[in-house]
Amino acid sequence: MKKVFPFAAALIAVITGAASARPLGREAQSVIDTLLAPPMIKAEPGFRAKMFIPPGELYDPIYMVPWGNTILINDDGKAIGDHGGRILSITPQGQISVVMDADQLLPIIGFGEAPRGFGQFGGQFFTLAQPTSGMKGAILNHVIERIDLKKRRAEVFCTLPNAGKVGNGVPGYGADGHFGPDGGAFANTFYSTTILNDMIYQTHADGSCMPFADTSQFGAPAVIAFTADGSAMLAATSADPFSSATSAPKGAIIRITADGKIDPKPIVTGLILPGGMAVAPPNFGEYGGQIFVADAGDYEMPVPQTQPLKHDGKVYRVTPQGELKLVASEFINPGGLRFIGTHLWVTDVNGDFIAGGRELPDGFVVQLEAM
Repeated sequence: MKKVFPFAAALIAVITGAASARPLGREAQSVIDTLLAPPMIKAEPGFRAKMFIPPGELYDPIYMVPWGNTILINDDGKAIGDHGGRILSITPQGQISVVMDADQLLPIIGFGEAPRGFGQFGGQFFTLAQPTSGMKGAILNHVIERIDLKKRRAEVFCTLPNAGKVGNGVPGYGADGHFGPDGGAFANTFYSTTILNDMIYQTHADGSCMPFADTSQFGAPAVIAFTADGSAMLAATSADPFSSATSAPKGAIIRITADGKIDPKPIVTGLILPGGMAVAPPNFGEYGGQIFVADAGDYEMPVPQTQPLKHDGKVYRVTPQGELKLVASEFINPGGLRFIGTHLWVTDVNGDFIAGGRELPDGFVVQLEAM
């Protein structure tokens, strides 16, 4: 019999109605195999791909933040009542441990560690979060949650106000959140994005949460990053994040200055539903300084419950000439990018996300290397 991950025992009991252990039927095994089947990631010439953490342990691994000798990942697909999402610690060797579990947190999205300049909260973590789990929480005003990992406590820091003309101004469908880089005009500010009203918000140590930039002229701000010198914010947008994949993708990467002004000329176009985005460090082969971005393609809502999803997710790089070049394909729904040493980690939520109703740990992490 093939290996069954710990969560599968509970799923098997549901599928078979077993109150105690008994032989697993072929149909039940077939469902398990389908849900946990890892995709075969295809890397383009110049790159190598490795399945770093296969499906079976992670629900919705999204964004990554260095923490000591490990990497923290928010894993938001596990819902417990109004709460949901875990903070996990992953070593460079792939060992996973739970830092805070889903019963302690609101459904977290983008997050980051507050710098020393963020008042009394330096060293604590701030996250964009749904106010409650499921689709109900996805379409409500999102909140900024403050997390003290030393005390294992979390509390709402502020609620994002309505802004903009899209989606009745409601800051729902949160997508990303980061602190600005130290030493520049974006420093000591937590930035977060909401898809429902095409808005980027800013949060300060005094408890204020306010609009920063309205990206509606380019679409919804799915993910943000910053240039290597910290002089500009990069935002990857989707022209229509709630539609199926289109033959004429209109998503873009745009540049925003520290005063919230958007450069009218995109850096690049041709994306469908951007996920993670990061700027390559100088040690990433010949691609140092280039922007890498994930594209989920068709997110497939409602989510198929027992069937595989499309393997239409991709990772691109942006050349100095402003062209999208394919790096790797056969992802499903890639969510986050992070350069770890000389590697690029790509998280993929697969068929599960907090508002999708498919609560299964089918997420995975892929490691890409420049050859």
